[in-house]
Order: sequence, then C-alpha cells, then structure tokens
Amino acid sequence: MADEHDGGAAAEKADTPPKSGRRSKNSGTAGRAALRPLLWRLHFLGGVLAAPIVLSLAITGILFAWNPQIEQALHGKALTAVADGPTRPLSQQVAAATATHPDWSVTTVTPAAPRAPGGEQTTAVTLSPPETEPDRFGQPRGVTTVYVDPASAKVTGSIVENDRPEEWLRNLHSSWQLGTIATPLTELAASWVLVSLLTGLYLWWPRDRRALRRAFRFRRPGRARWRSLHGTLGAVVSVGLALLVVTGLTWTEYAGSWVDLAKSQFRSDAPAVSTQLTTAPATGGGPAGRSEVHEATSDPLARIDRVAATAEEAGLHGVVELEPPQRPGQAWTASVDDNRWPVTATSLAIDPGSGEVTDRVGWDDYPLLAKATTLGIDFHQAQLFGTVNRIGLTLLATALIVLVLAGYRTWWLRRPSGGLGVPPRTGPLLRTTPLPLLLGFGLLMVTLPVLGASFLVYLLLERLVRALRGPGRHTRTATGTGE
Repeated sequence: MADEHDGGAAAEKADTPPKSGRRSKNSGTAGRAALRPLLWRLHFLGGVLAAPIVLSLAITGILFAWNPQIEQALHGKALTAVADGPTRPLSQQVAAATATHPDWSVTTVTPAAPRAPGGEQTTAVTLSPPETEPDRFGQPRGVTTVYVDPASAKVTGSIVENDRPEEWLRNLHSSWQLGTIATPLTELAASWVLVSLLTGLYLWWPRDRRALRRAFRFRRPGRARWRSLHGTLGAVVSVGLALLVVTGLTWTEYAGSWVDLAKSQFRSDAPAVSTQLTTAPATGGGPAGRSEVHEATSDPLARIDRVAATAEEAGLHGVVELEPPQRPGQAWTASVDDNRWPVTATSLAIDPGSGEVTDRVGWDDYPLLAKATTLGIDFHQAQLFGTVNRIGLTLLATALIVLVLAGYRTWWLRRPSGGLGVPPRTGPLLRTTPLPLLLGFGLLMVTLPVLGASFLVYLLLERLVRALRGPGRHTRTATGTGE
C-alpha cells in the first residue's frame, strides 16, 4: 500500500525518525509522525519478503479457481456420457470399472448425477493398487479414477489422481510442485501479507475529507500515480485480501495448528458418522438368509445397488459419494457435500445387508467453529457460491497482482541513485514503539509462528550488518539521506 502521503520532500521528511530515539510525548500529529517510520519499515520488509511469492500465489490461485473448467477441457471425453437409454444398475457399472484393474480395491464410487441436456455425466469409480507409497506431497501413488457411461456400462476413460488438474494446481499453488518442504514459504508470504495490509492501511489512511477525496483522484503520470494506485487499490481490496489470507492460513502447518488446537479444546471437530454395525447384517432367516449374510460380508460391492437406493430414499441428491466398508462388520458411507450456498453436508452410514440407515450426520450437527473453518476453506477454494465465487476471487487475485506491481514501480521510482530505498531505521524498538503496537505485533508473531521467526531473523541480520559497518558508516535510505 501507500508508503507516504502527498507533499513530496515534506512528506518524506516527516517519515524520518526522531533523533533522540525516545517515545514522543506529543499527541495527535506528532504521535502519528513518530509512528509512521516504524510502520513504513515493516511495510517495506513485508513487501520484500512476501511480494515475489504473492505474485505466484495470485497467478496459480486464479488457475486453481477454474480447475473444474480446465479438467473438463482436458478430460471431457472421460467425464461425458454419450450413450442413450436407461441407466444400467450401478453394480454393472462398477464391475466394468474394476475389470480394468482386477486386483485393485474400490475406495469410492460416485454415481452419475441425474442427466440434463448437454450435461451428461459418467459414473466415477476410484481404484487403489494393492501396494502404494506416498508421493512427496503425502498422497498415495497410482490411485486411479475410472469413468463409466451409465447407459452402456462401458469405460469412457480414466484419470490418475496425482495427475488430476485440481491436485496438480493445488501443489503448484502451495509449494511450486516441490513438496511439503516448500510449504512454509507460502505460509511466510501469507503471514507478511497481513502485516503489509495493516501497516499499509494505516499509512494510506487520509487525515481528513479533503485528503480522502484527493486519495481517489486520478493522478498525473509518474511516481504519484503509481503510489496512489498502490495505496487506494490496497485500501479498497484490503478486507477481501485479509479474508483470503486468513482462510488460507487455517490449514497451514504452523498457523493452522492453532485452529486444530482450538477445535480439540472446544470439541469443535467436524463430526463423522459411525460405521460400526452393532449387530450382524439383517437376514431373512433359514438358508437363504445365511447365504445373503455371506455374500454381503465376503463381497461388500454386492450390495451397492441397495446402498445407492437407500441413500436416494434418505434424501441424498446431486453428487453422492459412496465408500465401501474397510472391514467386515462395518457400514457403507454415503455422503453429499454441496459446498455452494446453502451448504448441505450430509453423511449416512448404511447397513449393506438390511439397507437401513444406522447413523446420520448433517450440517446442523457441525459445531460453530467447524462450520466457520469449512466455509472459510470452501471460500478460499472458490467453491462457496459456485461461479460467483470464482469470478470474485479472480478479480481479487488480479487486484493483488496490480497491487504488487504498482508497489514495485513506486519503490523503483522513489529509490535514491545507487541505493535500495530502504526506509530509515527508527532506533531501538522497545523505546520507540508504542506499547499497544508492541503487544499487538507480539500477539501476531505468536499466532503466526513463521512470521515471528522471520522477524527475529531479520532483527539479528540487521544488528549484524550494523555491527560490521561500524558506527561511522551510513547507508542510503529511501529519502536519499544518511541514517
């Protein structure tokens, strides 16, 4: 955001720190002038650390938001059903899929949704190889989803899950396809974006109505226009960017651990259905009944048609995912997760023998914190509100790209000849920083551990550089004067 107000040299002079290094005793304008150099330096530091990574996150985030359309373009043949006629039993469709990998196990089955003109879907059967190892992202290798035309029960194609556009773009967005070793860098950038947003908003904030009108005025070409674009655009999109950053941090390794801790302490984890069957699957008695129990337990897929019918009768519509039991004595799981608005997250446990629902968990059963984190993740992944969310996040990410580029351009035009344009130091932090700001930033460092660690490293490096230069050395600052 903006690092200074209008006024040329006068404004830059106001950004130089008090020579005494003590807290200013004056109030109002004097207190604001004393605080600006510190916030300006933090804003600059956040830009140096975060901006290059933020550019990558914004571009890959736009691609990820539109991954359903990308997947349709790349795998449309496998995802689209073309045969006419009534839908074959789901068991026949699953049998066609498993015939492509006879020794593999079925992990999930997603029946084709009800047909619509021009929008026919195929049934998805996800198969896992007998032995698989996790890749560098922690996902099992080789898992493949086979697609079957529901009317002809013929395989239309397959997608290896590790190569799916959604998974590939997710890993590109979070770690540049380098694996979990690179994910702390994106957490570092996101943490410093919050610092840059807060400090930039303070530095840009107009003092009066006249300054507010001037902030939105179209400027003449040059540094003033770039600075105005950087500051005003940052202020306009600050709330949306903060929401995007916070929702992204909820599932990071370090900052996200606080969310996990809060969920466990307040018992706010998302609920799951119980698949344990208290009794053996229902039988009709006699030899026929014993045969039915044996068939259901030895081949869990034998009762998939009954399970699918029960799920539909229980009110599960749209995209329904069926998971077979992992071992005998467990129920099937049927779930629908429509994360548009209103959100409908419903899961059922279904006895494959009797076809009865043994447990049910709906959106109303979610604790408040679990609902908040679920909605936040759905928003961040451009799923909440569907296409409207995709368009909104695309505009927000585009604004972020312009914001970063305008910030770089402003810095380049204002930097002194032969210098980096680093804002001047403000003296010892504990003596020059207001106590509320110290406490607030300290809390932020604890909440965002990667931010705290990087800031401590920065302070150590700055102290080391100052010691190596010696007391008589000076550097070129953003104002072009020595410190």
